[in-house]
Amino acid sequence: MSFSGDMERLQEIVGEFESNDIGMEESLALFEEGVKLIKSCREYLDGAKRRVTMLSGDQETGSGIADG
Repeated sequence: MSFSGDMERLQEIVGEFESNDIGMEESLALFEEGVKLIKSCREYLDGAKRRVTMLSGDQETGSGIADG
């Protein structure tokens, strides 16, 4: 799934929890799915942060894209 898709699914899971109309088994399954989605989103954001940091560092040293 994509970052956007993961976030959308997380919102759906939160909605299901807020409905208070789910049993313990389903709650545990949704919680587990949510934890996996959060991990995936965090990994994506960490990668994006590294890329931004790298690009920002290139700009500071004068070796950015515009020099090309």
